[in-house]
Amino acid sequence: MSFQRPPITHNPDNQERRAGFEFEFADVDIQTCSEIIAELFGGKIKYKNALEAEVTDTPMGNFKVELDAQMLKSLAAKLEMKHPVEEDSLLDMNQIRAALSARMGQAAGLMVPYEIVTPPMPFDQLPKLEALRQKLQEKDAKGTRSAFVNAFGTHINPEVASEKVSYIRDILRAFLILYPWLKKVMRIDLPRRMLTYIDPFPEAYVKLVLQDDYDPSLDQFIEDYLAHNPTRNRALDLLPLFAHLKPSMLDGLDEGQRKLVKARPTFHYRLPNCEIDDPDWRIARDWNYWIEVEKLANDPEKLRSMAADYLKFQETGLPIFSADWSTEVAEKLGYDA
Repeated sequence: MSFQRPPITHNPDNQERRAGFEFEFADVDIQTCSEIIAELFGGKIKYKNALEAEVTDTPMGNFKVELDAQMLKSLAAKLEMKHPVEEDSLLDMNQIRAALSARMGQAAGLMVPYEIVTPPMPFDQLPKLEALRQKLQEKDAKGTRSAFVNAFGTHINPEVASEKVSYIRDILRAFLILYPWLKKVMRIDLPRRMLTYIDPFPEAYVKLVLQDDYDPSLDQFIEDYLAHNPTRNRALDLLPLFAHLKPSMLDGLDEGQRKLVKARPTFHYRLPNCEIDDPDWRIARDWNYWIEVEKLANDPEKLRSMAADYLKFQETGLPIFSADWSTEVAEKLGYDA
């Protein structure tokens, strides 16, 4: 399966757009992950502490590998500040997970994943990610479906093609229209939906954005978003982009949320599972579903028509996540219903 290219391939500086990825999984430790990355992409491994490492100086930039638990990373940094971690003195990650389980309940050791964060990669380099997927599979990495509590995700961070509010609005419109269909075809795991990481946008906000006459300034667009979504927990998180464009407008966010927002000129697409232990899973599949969002956003007539259809469907009182709407979306996109 190939990685499709988006309809707009260049960023506001007329350079080729890039995309970064974040993979969450279990059972392959930091040292092994770092060695796999260095083998595939080159670079040097640097262990920051027992819970974090980087693979630096690769042709594409730096990769990060970490146990994705803010509390544990902070503790590790404090404990090892005077004694930097050497490669041969890494703590056993299974011991760390076991300690977490003992303190926070047995489920916690499963729920806190390892994470690989890639640098922004040119589109023609994305196929190399499948080699990374394959290597992790060979090491028996465990994904979203390996245990009920494994609410693991694949996050995709596509660089924006424009910083104009009309472009950002239309990407959001396209995503809102396709979201019920995407959840269905991608079989988004129940724990990920239960744990609020990818909460749906409020119905009132969806209705506001899909109105044909919704043409806000950037400031108004951000204000409307924050009024309805003062959280990172959306399947399409726009807070990193807003922090890049208008950082002061996020000052009213809850301090805990604000600290976790990393400013960058990208969409933060959090919906896909990480099905790393499924031999049939391909990263390209989930990337290509994102490209459907960009294609719809780049087709003004189709976008306007499907937005109107969505609003009419809402007025019927039927659940927007019913099979009827997903079937209609599939037909309009040319997929099997």
